[in-house]
Formats: sequence, structure tokens, C-alpha cells
Amino acid sequence: MSNTASAAPAASAAYPVPEGLQSQLEDHCRWFHQHPEPSYGEVATTARIREILTAHGIEILDTGLRTGLVARIEGTADPSAVSGAGHVVAVRGDIDGLPITEQTGVPYASLNEGYLHGCGHDYNLTTALGAALILAARRDSFAGTVKVIFQPAEEVAATKEVPTGAVTVINTGALKDVEAFYGVHDTNGTEPGVFVIHPGPDSGAVDKFRITINGKGTHAAHPNGGANPIRTLAALIDGIQSIAGQDVEPSHPRVVTVTHVESGKTWNVIAPTAFLEGTARTAFPEDRVIIHDRFQALVNGLGAAYGTPIDFEWEYGAPSVVNDEHWSALAADTATALGLTVTAGGQASLGGEDFSYYLQEAPGAFIHIGVGNADRPMHGPTFFPKLDALADGANLLATVAQRTLAELGA
Repeated sequence: MSNTASAAPAASAAYPVPEGLQSQLEDHCRWFHQHPEPSYGEVATTARIREILTAHGIEILDTGLRTGLVARIEGTADPSAVSGAGHVVAVRGDIDGLPITEQTGVPYASLNEGYLHGCGHDYNLTTALGAALILAARRDSFAGTVKVIFQPAEEVAATKEVPTGAVTVINTGALKDVEAFYGVHDTNGTEPGVFVIHPGPDSGAVDKFRITINGKGTHAAHPNGGANPIRTLAALIDGIQSIAGQDVEPSHPRVVTVTHVESGKTWNVIAPTAFLEGTARTAFPEDRVIIHDRFQALVNGLGAAYGTPIDFEWEYGAPSVVNDEHWSALAADTATALGLTVTAGGQASLGGEDFSYYLQEAPGAFIHIGVGNADRPMHGPTFFPKLDALADGANLLATVAQRTLAELGA
């Protein structure tokens, strides 16, 4: 970093928003709401984003992505007057919809039958789009580079063969030079104009477990002639809950949930096998390790104790989003300086969020924007975001990116 460049400027009216931006973004968001597409199927969505960016002279990188894209905006300010030259930050909005039939009643309801932007990704991508338009209009006021990620497939049921969209974007290599990441997501937990920003864990790691208990079948009248896997299964479920309750720091959000149990087909026969599966969610990375290791020890011990060998599969999903303390503070300070209302929110959600993969590449922060409609559950058929704060969110995202570049170069 240069010792002569200026420090990050304070956020203020010095960061103008293009005239009419709120109205433009509302129009864009309604179009995206009307055209939700599934994960890795966001073809029309990507084309529309590309069209808007191109019309504003914004460069789109050749990443090889089939859906989604990464734009790049280079500041043109004199690097001797403004710090940030040579540095790169990124902002991200996700773009996929959900396989839900819409029941919102809004006049711009989905035209794609069976799909809905039920988690507000129409709002998220429009916020990132607005940030790109603002940054393009401010090119001469900053130095350095901002990459704007329009990410596909945040909602995909990821597997080893089909990774989540963040992993797909990272694997293109287009983000190797990024030094700080900022993500944005709507929340119905607060009203428009309220921004939730806090350091530390923000969402849960998402892990799956599958367990097959191998017993020995026999008639129910002669249980001693076999090895009942249901006995092991019952003890295992009880032990799993004990792990979540007693092996982790009590104040840390976490949950282990069994969602599927299966064994036998009739009332008078002990089946030879039993099966259960479920999920473990943890906000703190160290708790993820503890729960997995205690889980493995429990499986091994009960299998031996009851004479029922156990096949244990643990599939690691997206890690928890852990916001960097410094960049979270800068984002919160920027929001306050722009006259926005900021809250630290409550405990981390245990819902998954693949923005966490970007934070494994470089530190950053995840910003939540209030959109109201708390009585309409997100991921439900009636949900839609109120659009009042689109320009404010876009301005915050753009200004945070500028201030981060300036600080990196200071």
C-alpha cells in the first residue's frame, strides 16, 4: 500500500446517485420478478442483465459461465489524488428463482408458471445492478476495480457433481485478484430503509448426514435371535440431540435435526437394517468440527455396543458466513453516513448461504436490506419484497466498494 495516497473518504453527498435511479430499478426489479428461472437455468435473466450493463458501457468478463456473469468497472480517477489504484473488490447479487407457484397477487406476478422469486433474488440482483450503474457513473471519482457478480444457482441442491453457484463462479478464476467481497440480500425481518450489518457469524454451515444401521433380521417373537437396528436407531437419535445440547458453547446458534427415519415393513418382523438422515447447522466453524467428531464417536460406539455396524456418511455443504469485523464496521459506518438506518440484528440465522465460499477467498461482509412483508414467509408462495429502498441499497453497495478500494490503497 502507498504511504502517500489519501485515506478512505467519508461517505456523504459526495457520492451522488444518478437521477431517476429508484424508478429505473423498480422497473428492472418488476421485470425480473415476472421472469424467475431455476438454478443454472437463468438464461433470460442473464440476457437481460447483460443488455442493461452493455447499454451503460459496462464491461462483461469472458468467464465461460452459461448463466450468470461478472462485470468489471475500472475507476479512472488520478491515482495520485485518489487511492485504490491496483486494488480489486467485488460485490455480489444472486439471480435464481424457486420452484414455487406464485400467490402474491401483485400485478407483476411471475409469467413463468411454477416459478417465483420467493427469496427475493429479483431484489438482490437489482441492487447489485444498481450498484454497477452508480459505479459506472462515478468512474472518474475512484481508482481501482470493482467486479460485480451476478451469481447463478444460490438455491441449487448442491452435490459433488453440481456445485452451488458461488463455487461455479469462483472456479472460473475471474475473482482471483479480489481482496474484499460484499454480498447483499433482502430480509423481511425489517422494513425498507433498515440495513442489518454485523461482524461475525451471519448464517449457518449446512451439513447433511446419512446413516445405515446394519442389524440382523428376525421374528419379533424372538428378538434374541437377531440384532434389532431400531434399538440402535433410537439410542442414536437421543445421543444426537445430546451432542447439540451439551457439547457446544450454549450461546452459539446450532441445531442437529433428524428428518427421515425408516426401518421395517410390518408389525411382527424385525428388519435387518434401519436408516436415518438429517442436517447439522452451525454458525461457528469450531462447532462444525465438534459436532462432526462427536457424531462419528457416537456412531462408532453405539454400533459396537449393540452389535449393529453402522455406515456413516457426512456431506459438508456451504460453510457459515462469517463477516469480517473490519469490513463490517466500514459497511455499517458507510450506511450511517449515507443517512440510512443500521442495526446489528440478532443471532446468526442457521439457513444456508453460499456467499460463504467467497469469504474463504478473501474477507468481506454480507449486508441485509429490509424489504418488509414479515407476514409473508420468504421461500413461500406469497412473498415479494417492497421496492422502496432499491436505490439506497445500490448506493450503499457502490459506496462501500469505493471506500474499501480507497482504504486498501491508503
